[in-house]
Amino acid sequence: MKLKLSLVGRYSFLSLTLMIGSVAVLSALYATVSDSVTERLAGERLEAQVAGTANRLTNFIENRIYQLETLSTHPSMPLYLLYSDAVPEGLQELVRVEADAPDLYGILFFDANDALTEVVPGQAASGEPYWGRENWSIAALPSVYLDNNEIIGPSLTSGTGPGWLLIRQPLRDIAGQSTEGAIALHVRLASLTELMRIENLAGVLRPFLRTPAGDLLDPTGNLQPNEPEGLRSGPEVLPGWRIDYLVSAGDILSPLRNVQFGLYALAGVMALGIVALFWALARSLRRRVSRLVTGAEAFASGDLHFRLQTPRNDKDEIDVVAHAFNAMADRLQDMIERTVQAEKMAVLGEFATGVAHEVRNPLATIKLTVQALEKGEANSQRRALLVSVEEEIDRLNRVVGDLLDYGRPVAGEPQVVEIGQIFRHATILTSGLAESRGVEIQVNGDSRLALYASADQIIQCLVNLIANAIQACKAGGQVHLQAYRTGGSLTIEITDDGCGMDQQTLRKVVEPFFTTRQEGTGLGLSISRQLIELNGGTLGIRSRPGKGTTVTMILPALQAEGDSAQPRLT
Repeated sequence: MKLKLSLVGRYSFLSLTLMIGSVAVLSALYATVSDSVTERLAGERLEAQVAGTANRLTNFIENRIYQLETLSTHPSMPLYLLYSDAVPEGLQELVRVEADAPDLYGILFFDANDALTEVVPGQAASGEPYWGRENWSIAALPSVYLDNNEIIGPSLTSGTGPGWLLIRQPLRDIAGQSTEGAIALHVRLASLTELMRIENLAGVLRPFLRTPAGDLLDPTGNLQPNEPEGLRSGPEVLPGWRIDYLVSAGDILSPLRNVQFGLYALAGVMALGIVALFWALARSLRRRVSRLVTGAEAFASGDLHFRLQTPRNDKDEIDVVAHAFNAMADRLQDMIERTVQAEKMAVLGEFATGVAHEVRNPLATIKLTVQALEKGEANSQRRALLVSVEEEIDRLNRVVGDLLDYGRPVAGEPQVVEIGQIFRHATILTSGLAESRGVEIQVNGDSRLALYASADQIIQCLVNLIANAIQACKAGGQVHLQAYRTGGSLTIEITDDGCGMDQQTLRKVVEPFFTTRQEGTGLGLSISRQLIELNGGTLGIRSRPGKGTTVTMILPALQAEGDSAQPRLT
């Protein structure tokens, strides 16, 4: 079967086309929508992350300002500028505690001319201005103001020490009349830049801190020599300080791209699976359809007994077709056999009628001549020969009568007749044959049962069937007659325990001129079936070799009136 002519092939091609086309369209729509949605969602999330980072830095600065205000507003703090030796021990302890904060290098004091007058080192203090002040200066550093606070720096990492910035507030004299100097927190720049680290978006979002001097610092506090391409401006942390960030869109979309490629791979696997499935289905379907074609060809060639094997349960569409094929074959076989049988019977009937008419008149003349010769013959031997001739003429006459009965069957007059009467007549007519062969006839039935048919024709059928049953039995055998009602019909069964028949003989036994006895004409069962069918009944035969035969006649029945007792027929 060519692929382009195969139904499964066409369906396979159509299914693959639809699937691949659908996957392509859905993939394009998915890519468009996912890019748009992802960019939007990622943008919103990135903006939120950048805003959160800016808030962390702002909060850090505000906490340091609050810490500085706690120190600058202390009434004895100007003593560090006026009389450092007169600073109370409690105030010195307070300053040392604040200087030991992990985000500070120490606390610095300046006079009115921005000269460094006093330093209080913390635990993280190292290098200048704690161990020397020769190269330490804030003159070149940028400075911005936030309310009353001055943010100086940052000073980037160099050979003189790590990076830092100052948060400075003025100190007033004890009387509060004039500004005499300032106090500053020496803040670790790394404590500020470390707050820019974003763990859950590492590699996607890279934040940078833009200083008032225009420098760009990464989360480790290192200066970026060149400004990255695609850098975006973010929110401001302090005046002149803001968060800039760089977004790697490819890193954001790479998981979705991987999923998309996975979908392509899955679609490819599904396509291959569909091809393999349809290929297997095509092979199975071609094999099963070939059985149907083989059955049709066998049936068309004349094998009317060919049938397809079908499961009893769980039938699919092909099995339903096979079952329908078998049902069609049964009906066609029955119709063909009935048509052939009808044509055969019509031909045989016409032939038999013609032969019977041509033979019966000469037989009558020959019989009269033989009877005349017999009366005038004195020789006993010749008279015996003439008697034998007369008996053979009678036998031929009976055969001719059978031919006429078969060739032109005529329906009798139907009437209500009791089954007991039918059985009595039939057994009387066959009693001589039964006695001669040593066979016993037993009759069972309900005397109230009656049938509506031609009594003579039913008796003729029973006589033929009983005679066949007797002849099939050996000496000492039994023939059983039984009648019972089944719905609106009366069933009569003639059962013997004789030799029985095989299936091949059983199929042919009702055909005209078929007989297993040398002396038979082969018309008895054919005539019986004709007469039963003319009376609205059916004839059935069941037989097993060596076990016996049961012949069933089903005829229209009438319920005989009577009391509730059911006497047995004998």
